[in-house]
Amino acid sequence: MRLLRYILLLIVFMLSYWAGFFSYESTLWLVWQQTLGGDKRAVIYWSLLAYLVISVPLYLLICYTIKTKIKRNSARMFCYPTMCALTFILPTAFIMISFGGGSFFSAESQLFYSFFASSGIVFGVGYGLISHVFESKH
Repeated sequence: MRLLRYILLLIVFMLSYWAGFFSYESTLWLVWQQTLGGDKRAVIYWSLLAYLVISVPLYLLICYTIKTKIKRNSARMFCYPTMCALTFILPTAFIMISFGGGSFFSAESQLFYSFFASSGIVFGVGYGLISHVFESKH
């Protein structure tokens, strides 16, 4: 069962990343009527780097802390996505600083805010569902 849990968690990691990427592209289109075009590789590179180095460890730490501190399952299911989504500023700051101190109010940072907030919501919901399924088995 432990292997199945890790496989499901890996799937949640991938789904949350691509949900964030889709959110980035959707925000770019809905707000500025633009597409990524030739910037797609750069966006994938920088967002994946920030996701793996900052978001994943933060998401896991947040979810573990919530799991150990909050006993009610319904409260956890609310806290997982909410708290994971609220970390959006840190990976965005990583990307903006890597580009030489870009503004936290620029259009680019707003796109990454939508990316990492969406990613956090999807990760939190996925983690909550996995936790709920595997805890009910005990």
